Amino acid sequence: MFRWCVSFLVVVAHILAVCFSAAQSPLQKSLELRYEGEAKLQIGGQEVKAKVSVNDLVVEVVEKQAATVASLRVFQPEGLETIPEAALRFLSITGSGEEEATPIEKLFSESPPTGFIGQFTTLLPVYFFPTEKLREGSSWTAKERILIRADLLGEFRYQVAGKEKIDGSDCYIVERSLLSPVVLQPARGAQVSKASDRIWVEAGTGLIRRIQRETHLQIREGQVVVSILQLALKSVQKIESNDFNRRLKELGAVRAIHQKVGVPILVNPTKGNLDEAEKELNGFIEQFKDSPYTPHIQMWRRLVQLVRQRLSQAEQRSRLIGKEAPDFELPGLDGKKVRLSSLKGKVVVLNFFAHW
Repeated sequence: MFRWCVSFLVVVAHILAVCFSAAQSPLQKSLELRYEGEAKLQIGGQEVKAKVSVNDLVVEVVEKQAATVASLRVFQPEGLETIPEAALRFLSITGSGEEEATPIEKLFSESPPTGFIGQFTTLLPVYFFPTEKLREGSSWTAKERILIRADLLGEFRYQVAGKEKIDGSDCYIVERSLLSPVVLQPARGAQVSKASDRIWVEAGTGLIRRIQRETHLQIREGQVVVSILQLALKSVQKIESNDFNRRLKELGAVRAIHQKVGVPILVNPTKGNLDEAEKELNGFIEQFKDSPYTPHIQMWRRLVQLVRQRLSQAEQRSRLIGKEAPDFELPGLDGKKVRLSSLKGKVVVLNFFAHW
């Protein structure tokens, strides 16, 4: 009887611990988190910077405190008068704060592989920290995904290095580092050689208040892309019911658009695919004139137009194959003029080059 009671109490304690841990999640439905900061990309001796703004909305919280977060990331490169790069990712966050893997097809729709967006598909290593882990001097290791590949893991070490006040809030400083390089493509020498973060975590909630990230991606031997990110949490608030319902409607329209773009546009574009995608994109801009998600839609519209232009150029080139070349006259190396028609019946090799 005594053993049965002990076993029963152990089981109850375990259940309570799990429930208590799940209750630690700071994510609540309609909660909005806004971050601001700066991103840098360094390749060789060149450096490009961009201002970053992030608008995260908790769309849904389900069993075991798992949450869906709509994360709008806008990168505005400095010194360039261009439409900003904008990704809108739908993140699945577990009850312990980890971001679940995303299928590559879905990722291409949410986060087109361009410029800054391609290097910053993941902004936070975890979305929040369970508060029971936050003790000065504590450390742990974890195997986590490298970049976007669900099958490629690296071992990271976490260390709670101290405490500091950020905007009046008590925060733990957590240092995270990759213990050894992770090879991506052995034949080319591609690897993630360094990944380190310094994270300020709110003691009461586990939310990340500030982060500094640095990643070294060796594309091939001797060529390294360094990506640096600094973000700070600017506001946390629950948005009102009417605004939340409006945002849900906009996000539903974005999800529908994601079915039309991504792989169908970037990998297998056809005139029909482009027409359908552009119709949906224009419809969103017309219907939701003041939506915060418009920069993401505008970016996709720009990409669709660019793909359409390239498809048209490819079709024009294909129509010229097998056709007689137009006649022209150019000076030869000896200075004498040569007309193409005078070489009829001979093999002609044209060498196009440029120098500056």
